[in-house]
Amino acid sequence: MLVVHHLNESRSQRVLWLLEELGVPYELKKHGRDPQTRLAPAELKAVHPLGKSPVITDNGRAVHETGAIIDYIVRRHG
Repeated sequence: MLVVHHLNESRSQRVLWLLEELGVPYELKKHGRDPQTRLAPAELKAVHPLGKSPVITDNGRAVHETGAIIDYIVRRHG
């Protein structure tokens, strides 16, 4: 199953919109920023070393950066 790692106040909303439009099933993992530092939590850094979002994981493959994610989803599920 495709998993979207969503960090509040990030560009991952675009990925969610695309998945909804295509009707692709996905799991959403929400991550919250640290209120003091505004940095990503350790759980997201385990998926992306810099704690960047959006990130998707699909069958053991992680894809980072919005453009690459959109290209991957359209090619695989579009």
